[in-house]
Amino acid sequence: MVLVYATVDRNREEIIRKFADHGIVLTTHGFEEIISQNLNPEEVISAAKKRNVWLVADEFLKEFIEGKRRRLGRERTEIERVKVERKKHIFAKEIDSELKIHKETDITGRSTCGGLIENFMDYFNQKYDNLREILMKREGLKASVPIKMVRRYRGEDIRIIAMVSSKRESKKGYKFLEVEDPTGELTILVPRNNRQLNQMYDNILLDEVIGISGRLNGDLFIANEIYQPDLPVDNRTRSTDEEVHIALLSDIHVGSYLFLEEKFNKFIDCLNLKGGNHEIFEKVKYILIAGDLVDGIGIYPNQEKELSIPDIYKQYDSLASLLEKIPDYIEIVLSVGNHDAVRGAEPQPKLDRDIGAPLYDLPNVHMVGNPVMVSTHGVRTLIYHGTSLDTIIGSLASCTYSRPETAMVEYLKRRYLIPVYGNDALLPEKDDYLTIKEIPDIFHSGHVHTNGYTSYRGVKVINSGTWQARTKYQEEQGHFPTPARVPIVNLQNHEVSVIHF
Repeated sequence: MVLVYATVDRNREEIIRKFADHGIVLTTHGFEEIISQNLNPEEVISAAKKRNVWLVADEFLKEFIEGKRRRLGRERTEIERVKVERKKHIFAKEIDSELKIHKETDITGRSTCGGLIENFMDYFNQKYDNLREILMKREGLKASVPIKMVRRYRGEDIRIIAMVSSKRESKKGYKFLEVEDPTGELTILVPRNNRQLNQMYDNILLDEVIGISGRLNGDLFIANEIYQPDLPVDNRTRSTDEEVHIALLSDIHVGSYLFLEEKFNKFIDCLNLKGGNHEIFEKVKYILIAGDLVDGIGIYPNQEKELSIPDIYKQYDSLASLLEKIPDYIEIVLSVGNHDAVRGAEPQPKLDRDIGAPLYDLPNVHMVGNPVMVSTHGVRTLIYHGTSLDTIIGSLASCTYSRPETAMVEYLKRRYLIPVYGNDALLPEKDDYLTIKEIPDIFHSGHVHTNGYTSYRGVKVINSGTWQARTKYQEEQGHFPTPARVPIVNLQNHEVSVIHF
């Protein structure tokens, strides 16, 4: 240790001596800045002599460092420009597009809901039927019976599939579920000594469709196991033969004075190979955007005070002017969210051509509704803006805004995108667009303005965050967004790279 300190002291003395030899005074703060920034003393001395500076303080060094960064930036840009010019082939440009929008998953042009009581009855029956079909594929539920037949099997172990209508807990700590199916209603008792079932009970949401095994005792059905639709444990996902990449974005909020346009333009520069990470960006063939393209008008009280573009048409015009700078060999899929100029109730149709005309004029832009399934080179991505994430995060103790991917996994466990009826705007359409009938390879959402990702039973679960800085509302809620981050997925191995801008 003594030798180390002696070496450090000699280095310090050498730096001071060099400045003294040139008749330059080095202040204490200046000396510390040179050490902390690992600056070359000869370069600092040379710069000081050129400017006839005899006193080197921290202010001079800050200017020196900034100037050096600018020079390096210009040199790097020139090198990158030359590299791009010399590069004969850009991977994503050389491969053909294989984009498929699964139109049967998109409500656009198919909305028939009249808002009648009959529509809501059909909605719940359809939800039950679709989730029951998924649950019936589970080994333990293939022989399930309807509720009206439960009494025939009194005292025997049986299985039912039902929708949860209420939850209650007695003063003595007994936990009950009230469930129903199209044939009747039943009260479920969760035994107090079964820790696993009690944990399941705490995690169950109203209107879930679940499987329950147990036996009837009197008027109570005593549960011994509870099943969610969930994903198969052995679920296998698709991948590509080539290293095709997709970039995932959401919540751009063009029109807000907090829209980070400068950083968004840096992202576009990277797509044009004018920035760093060429090895990643040259392979980006698709960009999938999960809604809230613009900030909108009248979404919340006094929003007009926070808008830089107070005209909805001009907001979409501005977005189009940004997207047209993206290379035309990159396919862009634009979904919608609760800030966009479409109906607020989900499922949502795509943006109307009259409002988003400039976007429709871009040949590589594809407008879709919310939710929607798209395939890119055979890999399927479920895009859902995620408005109901607020309900899930507010209902389950395990979910937080700082880790939205945990709440997204809860969608997959329930195989449904608006698990709880009543909290979120929903239209009871004739066809069901909210059940996750087909398992995606990638599940992409936004809405909560926080980036996060995980894997769940083979599915890559990604919330792409936002391009809007922290709002006053978020400050009041104590929510810290993570803006200007772009998750990029390699479709060959499903590796995720998150690029910060």
